[in-house]
Formats: sequence, structure tokens, C-alpha cells
Amino acid sequence: MLLPAIGIIGCMGGFMEYAGSLLETPPGTILRSDSAVTPEEMLSALSEADVVFLGEKHDDPLAHRWELFIWTRLAGSDRALALEMFETDVQELLDGYLSGGVTREEFLEGSRPWSNYATDYSLMVEYARLKGYRVIAANVPRRFASDVARDGWDALSDEEWFREVTVDSSDSGYRERFLETMGIVGGQMHEMPMDPMNMYRAQSLKDAVMARSVDGERCVFVCGSFHSDYRSGIPDQLAGGTTFLTVRMLTDGEEYSPELADFVIVP
Repeated sequence: MLLPAIGIIGCMGGFMEYAGSLLETPPGTILRSDSAVTPEEMLSALSEADVVFLGEKHDDPLAHRWELFIWTRLAGSDRALALEMFETDVQELLDGYLSGGVTREEFLEGSRPWSNYATDYSLMVEYARLKGYRVIAANVPRRFASDVARDGWDALSDEEWFREVTVDSSDSGYRERFLETMGIVGGQMHEMPMDPMNMYRAQSLKDAVMARSVDGERCVFVCGSFHSDYRSGIPDQLAGGTTFLTVRMLTDGEEYSPELADFVIVP
């Protein structure tokens, strides 16, 4: 687990001192199509892609170390950080914090950070703030996803912004995997509090909004692994011509598959 960035880190020297060993190469074996590669080889390949997806299990401390490592190596004035963990309606507040116009306390009070933000994501944001790099609040506001999960697309019929979003919720291997995670096997929908297809529509809405959030951007995109596993989810909904690569950090006990991502990091 990363250390909580409790106070404002005022300079890059302070950041380096604070982050310390967390910036070193984390443990793990990097596999690309079953062949081991070095961190340098992976970073070289990732640097060529428009969007680099880092798929995580949200409670995996080693994944968060790899994310910090990769972000600090690829970051630049032409490479933003995109986060599933912040929603599009807090972008202005996030921009204000990065530029110094909003205090850290104001930012945290208004941006609805995840409960593990301080320990797992704040150092990436602090690095961007100190270097003057962009951070993209990528996810759809959760109230809209919740409405769709409950009532389907009709829940957004009066939302003007939704008319500008193209959502692909068609039949696919991605949909099949999603329904399997919901406990739906062979098309049999057991008793559930909400319609599983509406839950899938909400998932597709998240993917579509996150893809739209990085339209035309070069970025490192930190997201839950399901949103990028098997190069599907958000990648399916990227604008045409966008190049991307995916990285998946496995947790202990997870089964390795070369199809899971372009680069799979095995602990």
C-alpha cells in the first residue's frame, strides 16, 4: 500500500523524498505474449501508444506501485493521467487544484474521492501537479450510472449530454463476461434486485464516457481491470484511429492468460 499523501508536497524534491522507494521498479515478471520483457522494453512500447490502460484490482497494493512507476516514466506535457476514480463533473475542481487555485482541502471536500485515494492514487496526482501535467476526471457521474442500472436508457432521455455519447452495448464477449460476473450463466437470470441487462447498460455507459473523456488525448489511463481486460470495454469505445496498449497487473492466485492484456505483470 502506498503511503497517504496527507499534506501538500511543495516541490519535486519533497515528492522524491516522500515517495522514496515507491518510485523504484516494483517486483514482478512482465510478460508479453508469454515472453518475459524488461520494464524498459515495456515502457518503450507503451510510449508509442496514444492511450495506455493500466487495469487494476482496486485493492491491490502492488498494482498501485506499478501504476506510479509507469506514470512517472511516461508522464509529460503531451501525456496526461486519466483516472476512473474521478467523475467528469469534478474536472473543473481538479483543474483548480492542479493549478493552485483550489486548496487540497477544498479539492478533497468537493471531488468525492474514493476511500483509498490518499493511499493509492494521490501520489500520481501530486506528481502531475508538481510537474504541471494534466489529470483527466474520466468517469461518468455515478448518479447517471445508477439511474441506468435501475431504469435503463429511459433514465437519461432528458439529459442533453447523453445525446452526444455513443454507447455500444451490443452482444459481445465483453457482455458475456459481464453477465457471468453477475452470476448469470447460460442466459439464466436468477433473482436479482435489478435487471442484469440494465446493469450492463450502465457498465457500457461508464466505458463510453471514459472513452469520450480521452478523445484526442495521449494519456495513461488507470481503471478497474474489467474495463480493459482482453482489450475490450473502454478500448472498444475509443474514437477511430486511437492507438492503445493494455497492461494488467495480476493479483496473487489469479490465472495468467496472454490474451488478458498486451502486457501482463505477474507478482
